[in-house]
Amino acid sequence: MKDPTVAILAGGLATRLQSITQNIPKALIEIEGEPFLVHQLRLLHHHDIRRVVVCGGYLGDKIQQTVGDGKLFDMKIRYSFDGPKLLGTGGAIRKALRLLSDPFFVLYGDSYLECDYEKIRRAFIESK
Repeated sequence: MKDPTVAILAGGLATRLQSITQNIPKALIEIEGEPFLVHQLRLLHHHDIRRVVVCGGYLGDKIQQTVGDGKLFDMKIRYSFDGPKLLGTGGAIRKALRLLSDPFFVLYGDSYLECDYEKIRRAFIESK
């Protein structure tokens, strides 16, 4: 794969999980002893994706403290934070554009998509 970047949208308030997410963002909820985001990063690494931009909002600094720059995962992880006002999906991606490859993938911070990312990338490029 030609070094695509994945933007992970991890900035929402997670209101449906508010009893769990008062002090941690949804991406850091533990699943089988590890934050969900760690499982997601391992899946992306398995599919030869090494560049990730976490689009953070609510408690995004805790995500950065937990996964850092990505060296632990043999990846390069960068961050784009909403700021005081949550930007939503489109705003978060727009703010992160300078950090993303062309083309790039977008994943929600609570999605685990076991698929052929390279095949999807090729199909996208071929479709023009």
